[in-house]
Amino acid sequence: MSKDLALCDLLDVYGPLLNEKQRRLLELYYYDDLSLSEIAENEGGSRQGAADMIKRAGKELEQFEKALSLVKKGKERQGLITSLRKAINKGNNEQAQNIINILEEMG
Repeated sequence: MSKDLALCDLLDVYGPLLNEKQRRLLELYYYDDLSLSEIAENEGGSRQGAADMIKRAGKELEQFEKALSLVKKGKERQGLITSLRKAINKGNNEQAQNIINILEEMG
């Protein structure tokens, strides 16, 4: 099972929506970088059981993102803020105002 590090962003945002065990296993796997065998040993289960729960919990996080798009919207906002700073530093007030308008429309 390869680690999809994009799930770390999803876990940061949607982790509280998971049950305690799902969240804990994902945190051990992604944040603490434990192997499936180490997680199984720590949690008193099997390697396959840990892998299955991590996979299911990851799919739940992806479903939350599919429905809400909070991570995607956050990254878009951050990109616009970076562009806004560049426009301000260059003295491009028109571009800065356009970016502010986009940010306001995003809500």
